[in-house]
Amino acid sequence: MKISSRELKKRAKQKLQGNYGLCVGVQLIINAIVSIVLVIMFFAGLIAGILGSGSIYGLRGNMAEYIIIIAIVVVSMILMVVLTSLFTPGTLKIYLNISENKPAHISDLLYGFKNKPHKFIGLNLILFLIAMVWSIPYYVVLVVAEITNYIPVMIVLLIITYLLLLIGVTITSLYLAQAAFIFVEAPDKGIFRCLKESAEMMKGHKGSLFYINLSFMGLILLGYCSFGIAYLWILPYMYATLTEYYNELKPKMILDPEVYLCDSSYESLKKQEF
Repeated sequence: MKISSRELKKRAKQKLQGNYGLCVGVQLIINAIVSIVLVIMFFAGLIAGILGSGSIYGLRGNMAEYIIIIAIVVVSMILMVVLTSLFTPGTLKIYLNISENKPAHISDLLYGFKNKPHKFIGLNLILFLIAMVWSIPYYVVLVVAEITNYIPVMIVLLIITYLLLLIGVTITSLYLAQAAFIFVEAPDKGIFRCLKESAEMMKGHKGSLFYINLSFMGLILLGYCSFGIAYLWILPYMYATLTEYYNELKPKMILDPEVYLCDSSYESLKKQEF
């Protein structure tokens, strides 16, 4: 990529001027929804503990409590995955509109609910499963280490497999980082096509994206120190920068712009450049 991360961040700041209120509002809505889900999880767990202290349907108290808590955790995780899968496209849609100087509205947050929601959920599920596959060696070694009482050899293997997990997940996430953006712009495309196009777009650019993500670490730490309040301004800045990065990567000169939005793969687009 010819353009520097500093220039991308400068563009992001310029595009956010006059739009920060909208972006902060989007974060407030998402945070409120997530908070409500967390509160429901807390009270559900509390009720499960109370109910589990006695006997339910002939089960012992502890067994009933564990079953209820596990059920609540599973349902809550599914709910969080679904909400994340459906609100992320709307968030990206808002930032894409801002980046391209198009009207952006708070109602765009529901974009994922209105356009192929099952595909957006499927995309997140595939990304989650890929991460799980990378974690298999680590958890296998962890189980063996537990059985063998963490002998030195197993501790070394744990460290190695954990490093492999981090490296594998990081590289994979860099390759597939643009899939969500592609899907938002072309929801009629297949999930695997979006993943493939993202991998093609990121060839030779993984280092630059990794550097950009790394450059936000200071702001992320600042967000933690502010008890999350600063994230209302930090996250829009990050989203806007990553959106500028995506727009810089995707093909700029296409004979028929509708081709990109409907049916063409990234490879075919390169053949249409002037």
